Amino acid sequence: MLHNGDARRLVARLDDVFVMGLNHKIAPVEVRERLALGGERTSEALRELAACMQPLARRLHGAQGERAWGEVVILSTCNRTEIYACAPAGAESAVRGFLSGYSRISSSTLNAALYTYHGLEAACHLLRVAAGLDSLVIGENEILGQVKDAFQIAHAAETTGPILSALFRYAVQTGKRVRNQTDIGRAALSVATIVVELAQGNFGSLTNRTALLIGAGKMSTLTARALAHAGLRCVLVANRTYQRAQKLARSLGGQAVHFDALAENLIQADIVICSTGAPHIVLHVEDVQVVLAARPDRPLLIIDLAVPRDVDPAIGELPGVWLADIDDLETQVQAHHPLVVAVRRAAETIVDEELNDFKSWHNARLSVPVIRALRARADAICQAELERTLRRLGDLTPQQQHAIETMGHAIVSKLLHEPILHLKDPPHGISRAQYLDLTQTLFGLN
Repeated sequence: MLHNGDARRLVARLDDVFVMGLNHKIAPVEVRERLALGGERTSEALRELAACMQPLARRLHGAQGERAWGEVVILSTCNRTEIYACAPAGAESAVRGFLSGYSRISSSTLNAALYTYHGLEAACHLLRVAAGLDSLVIGENEILGQVKDAFQIAHAAETTGPILSALFRYAVQTGKRVRNQTDIGRAALSVATIVVELAQGNFGSLTNRTALLIGAGKMSTLTARALAHAGLRCVLVANRTYQRAQKLARSLGGQAVHFDALAENLIQADIVICSTGAPHIVLHVEDVQVVLAARPDRPLLIIDLAVPRDVDPAIGELPGVWLADIDDLETQVQAHHPLVVAVRRAAETIVDEELNDFKSWHNARLSVPVIRALRARADAICQAELERTLRRLGDLTPQQQHAIETMGHAIVSKLLHEPILHLKDPPHGISRAQYLDLTQTLFGLN
């Protein structure tokens, strides 16, 4: 008999899904930056993690289990690094070991910052992340695109499978619904919006101010456009690739400057926005000290949006400098953008609906091995009886033989119709596990 436990091993259970990670709520930026993954490193990490999980699956469930487990997706942004997995027991240790080795953070420090959710709790967490309910800026738009990108990178690295593919599909659908059907979506609040508010809080009007962008990526682009819309006088763009700086500067009506001439351009700037993909400090305290000496009566606002950080934290101690990193933006958000309770409730309702749909999808999937076994047994019996009957009847025309075969298959389909419906959606008062076991006993499935 194919026991229910065997069926669940052939089709991964919700308990096999987990997420391990950290975010802006519990881990400071100096910890998050050590775990930031981007570019090619993400693909390498995905393959490394999947390779760690396959031996576990092989040892526990044989070759069939190896093919069924080892799904991994990494979501890494400035506010979080999370590893989503559908994997057998023991995989959490592999993920924890990977994070520790990659970050070179002591086990005690890392464990204090990490959270782990399992099953439906893990699924709910991802849906809330995609909805913008777990963000630094509640309802911010960027995270939904980042969730999509994370899945696409994993798909290209061939570390996705049916479970995480479905989960991320439901997550993206949740994010879209929340933004389209609640005030969160219509608000379109973003980190760039908060940066503008911070700049206006320090300078008032921005019409006579100049901003220097260090880095020409997506975050820099969004922030610069928001500042320009707020009336900023001039935007200078510095990037290691000068052509990319020129392209962004043209789109903003600004000016590209050379990366190796940061000092002289810092003298002109009132606001500095740092958002590069560099794994190290880009703006050093010594360079800013020199700049301040050349402009003693003008304050300087520096906003570091990068993780890992671009700006030496010591710069924040210099007189006349206001330094804000990604964590400081949270204070701004909490002070000026408390989420309306009704809006959150509406968004959480959508999350609950999509989570229930994902659960139903997965529960139906658990019945697939038994449905296949039931169908195969019925078809085998039908075929054997048809062959025996046709031999006894002797010579028949093709039309007569076809009519008998059609009748046999129709009887099987009609007899199996109700049992299969109940396998997909068990009757009230009986659990899926009980119904699976009962069906296998009644039909003698092997």
